[in-house]
Amino acid sequence: MNIQSVRELKLELAAEVFAPIASELRERAQRRRLRMPQRSSPLQRVALGIGKSTRRGEFSLAVRLQARSKALQAMVERLRERARGEIDVRFIGHLRPHDGIQAPPAGLRKICRPLVIGCSVGHIATTAGTLGLIARHRKTGQAVMLSNSHILAQSGQAQNGDPITQPGPLDGGNADNVVAALTDSTTLNVPGPNQFDAAIAIIDSGVAYTPNIVPELGAFTIGSEDTILPGVKVAKVGRTTDLRRGEILATELDDVVVRYDIGDATFDHQIEIAGQPNLPFSDDGDSGSLVLDQQMRAIGLIFCGNPNANGGAGMSYANHLARIMTALDIVSM
Repeated sequence: MNIQSVRELKLELAAEVFAPIASELRERAQRRRLRMPQRSSPLQRVALGIGKSTRRGEFSLAVRLQARSKALQAMVERLRERARGEIDVRFIGHLRPHDGIQAPPAGLRKICRPLVIGCSVGHIATTAGTLGLIARHRKTGQAVMLSNSHILAQSGQAQNGDPITQPGPLDGGNADNVVAALTDSTTLNVPGPNQFDAAIAIIDSGVAYTPNIVPELGAFTIGSEDTILPGVKVAKVGRTTDLRRGEILATELDDVVVRYDIGDATFDHQIEIAGQPNLPFSDDGDSGSLVLDQQMRAIGLIFCGNPNANGGAGMSYANHLARIMTALDIVSM
């Protein structure tokens, strides 16, 4: 199928397959007073997007399962029939934000002055994630760092002005290592819908930084959305796994469920990236990592994944960078 045909099919399936399930959920909600058993909704365990095709230059319907059941398998068979077999089905399991737990390469978790893309950062009361971009804030004209909301803003629970440390607290950052102040973050809706998990913090005037260059990769520009397609080769440098390379498997992926401490949140229009055998593209602590294509265009911001999925190559998920920059009113330096 061509890409527009897949987009149209996604919309048709939303009406034909998922709308009846939504009606059932509404009926179930109305019966809560009777305290009837509540089953997990299959609606929140199937994600649809645009995937790779075995035919060169064409695309397929990407179907991603986050649970296993007979009901879901029956739904997949119905989707396969409607897509006339042009379907890419994968089990991705439970996704979680990539805040820091793993022991990362020493260089990126140490104090980095000037600040560099890929280094450890975090809200003073969180763990640690990755600095994804250094940009200019339109409203204030000041330099800001970009990462995820769950890294810089406690998933929206923090207050503007809260201190951001480099390295993040899990890597030893404390009040002596404050480099920025939280300025803005995208709203994290639980259960959804969402498109972004992102936040910015104004960099303190006395702190040096190096924008527009990713260590080990080089200088980059900001890419447009029309360059983000299944099959595109990508790379990133993160606080935990350092430099990793991968491939976009699916784009415009909707209904991706991510488990946060504050509850399950559903995301639409996401980018799915697979790593290499036994080398997941990202892992805990890589949240906020900047995704670049082979033309050194920055296209996404990692926020979650499952490093154990996809036969050990893992599955990572990224927000669209250009959309984040518009939402948070930032531009490249």
